Amino acid sequence: MDVKPASRSSLRSLARGVLETCDAVLVRVWTVAPGDSCAICVMRPECPDQSACLHLVLSLGATTRIEGPFRRFPIGARRMGRVLAERVPYVERDDLAARGLATAAWIALHGVRSFAAVPLGGGRGVLALFSRRLLTDAEVDLLALAASAAVPPSRGDAVTTGRDPRPAAERRTLAEIEREAIERVLTETGGRVSGPRGAASVLGLKPSTLTSRMQKLGVRRPGRGSMR
Repeated sequence: MDVKPASRSSLRSLARGVLETCDAVLVRVWTVAPGDSCAICVMRPECPDQSACLHLVLSLGATTRIEGPFRRFPIGARRMGRVLAERVPYVERDDLAARGLATAAWIALHGVRSFAAVPLGGGRGVLALFSRRLLTDAEVDLLALAASAAVPPSRGDAVTTGRDPRPAAERRTLAEIEREAIERVLTETGGRVSGPRGAASVLGLKPSTLTSRMQKLGVRRPGRGSMR
């Protein structure tokens, strides 16, 4: 899949915004790509189809490394794979170590209190984060909506940029990230909200839900001005 540079920049920007606004210790992104390490992958017995899997392409926060035991996930297996297959966000706020999300020592070291994973738009990948605070359902909903409009980088375009170097006053809130995501999809759909090719369908929302979010965030369809 050919992904424009602007799309890659959008994905990096989203991850940076999540790192700051969600008080995240670590933000990571996996995208779907052909299977390439099947012969040595420890999760191969759990992989129903070695033709494709989730590839770790971006890591911000506690580490920027994209190697290690979690560099690949089978589609449909474990929490990460099921988030992609089922297109449903996953959030955990209690006993993360017991659920195999990270070691107890790492969680204690970084003061992690919650974990969330949401699918990227079009079933193209998953964004996940560990946060120092208890993420609310509303925050996870915002995160899911912003991620649903994100376009992942091409295979092999590993992004390992560190923390956002901009001053805190210039960093965006999660609501701003969500608003920009909605505006971008509305532009791509010519301002169409409902219907099979409308923005609501692209974002995986009911038209009424998208309209409500647009009103709350001050978003109008292209050519109709803005409530901001």
